[in-house]
Amino acid sequence: MNKILVIGDVIEDLIVIPEEKIRPNTDTKAQIQKSMGGQAANVAAWVSHNGAAVSFVGCVGSADVVKLEQELTAQGINGSLQSSSKPTGSLVVLVDGQSRSMLTDRGANQDLNLAKIDPTGFGVVYISGYSLLGRSFEEVSTFASKVKAAGALLAIDPGSYGFINDHGVDSFRELISLADIAFPNQEEQDLLELSGKVRLNVVTSGHLGAKAYTSDGELIEVASIGSNLVDPTGAGDAFCGGFLAQLVQEPGFQLLASESVANALRAGAEAGSKAVGIMGARPEVLPSK
Repeated sequence: MNKILVIGDVIEDLIVIPEEKIRPNTDTKAQIQKSMGGQAANVAAWVSHNGAAVSFVGCVGSADVVKLEQELTAQGINGSLQSSSKPTGSLVVLVDGQSRSMLTDRGANQDLNLAKIDPTGFGVVYISGYSLLGRSFEEVSTFASKVKAAGALLAIDPGSYGFINDHGVDSFRELISLADIAFPNQEEQDLLELSGKVRLNVVTSGHLGAKAYTSDGELIEVASIGSNLVDPTGAGDAFCGGFLAQLVQEPGFQLLASESVANALRAGAEAGSKAVGIMGARPEVLPSK
């Protein structure tokens, strides 16, 4: 039961890093890279990169199913993609130092069917908060009950400060509270105030490190690991992937004991450090296993 199931968005990323201040109404030199991303798919890639067995479920445009399942397989991920008549999601990421602005078309991701997903046989089920947007409490609660009946921990990453506001803070907090583990960044934590509402609340703060708050008030901290900043895109996803990959290797990990959490935090920080040193949101493809 140390396999991980990751559920959520698959996105085609267009990452833009200007080489100078953007000049309106004319050209600005920039580095531009096209790659596959999506918060959940990125997490799955980093879980695999860190040595844990991982499966992924998402929804993409029908024309892209075979190609994207092959990409997932190349990264050591057991992919099972649902299909939609909508196009595969796409995203433009404009990078400015540590900051990123994102223009998002979720496309086929909006058609993900939770009712078709079987969580049996997994130790942790991770779902991206993006995949909760627009869903009722009853629908998400039914899925959460299936996960817990299967004996797995449910982990949720809130996903997007802006989309949370669009959905409604109180109703989104209610959805996240169904999780055992939450992964907000500091901005999302300030908005949702999840500590005490889940068994383990892991708050990431970029170069300031990460903190984990247990339901009984214990605080476990880890410092960030220095790295040459190339592109911060996907650093939080890498942290989640590294954290979960280490957590499921810990004896009795479902107890979320302090030592297990501390080890997972360190692994997450290490993965996040690697992520900011490369362009794009996923690690390089590993040799065939």
